[in-house]
Amino acid sequence: MSIKSSLEIALERTRDVQADPDTLKASSFATAGKKLVSQFLGDPELSLAKKVREHDGKERGWVSGGVFDALLSNLALPADEYGLKRNRRTMEGFSAILRDQRRLRIMGQQLEQFFTEYIQERQQLKQNVDRQYAPRLQQKEEELARRTGSRVRIDPATDPEYVQLLRQQMALLEDRYGTALHQVKQDLGSMFGRG
Repeated sequence: MSIKSSLEIALERTRDVQADPDTLKASSFATAGKKLVSQFLGDPELSLAKKVREHDGKERGWVSGGVFDALLSNLALPADEYGLKRNRRTMEGFSAILRDQRRLRIMGQQLEQFFTEYIQERQQLKQNVDRQYAPRLQQKEEELARRTGSRVRIDPATDPEYVQLLRQQMALLEDRYGTALHQVKQDLGSMFGRG
C-alpha cells in the first residue's frame, strides 16, 4: 500500500480535464489588457484607446475586460497629491473602453471633488488626533524625563497608543469614503456592462 501525495491525487483527478481554448485565449488577452493599463499609468504619452483599438472582435472585448479590471483596481482612496493624480489618470483610462463619455466626464469631475475632499478630511483628522493626543504625549514625556533625569521627546509615530488612535479614526474615515467609492465602481461596472 503506497501513500500518495496531494499533488499525485490532484494530477490523477485532473488528468482527463482539458482546458477550453477560448478560455485560455480570453485569459491571455485579459492579461494583455492589464499590462496595457500598467504601461498607461506609467507613461503619460501612451494612448490606451489606440492600444485597445489594435484588437478586433472577441479579442478587443477580452482586452477591454482586462483594461477595465485593472483600471477599477487602481481607482482607490488617495493618501496624497500623487494618489490624486494617479486616480485622475485612471479615470482618463476608462474613456478608452466606455461609450458614455459625457457621463464618464461628469463622474470624473465629481470624483475629483470627492477625492480632494477626502484628502482634506484625512489631513484634518490627523491634526485633530495630534491635538487630542498632545496632552497624553506630554504626560508620557514628563514621566520619562522624571525616570531618566533628562528631557525626552517622543515621536508620536513611535507611540503605540497614538498609532492605534490614529488608525481607528482613519479606518472610520476610509470606511465612510470607501462605501461611496464602492458605489462609483459599481456604476462604472454598469457602464461597462457588468452590472
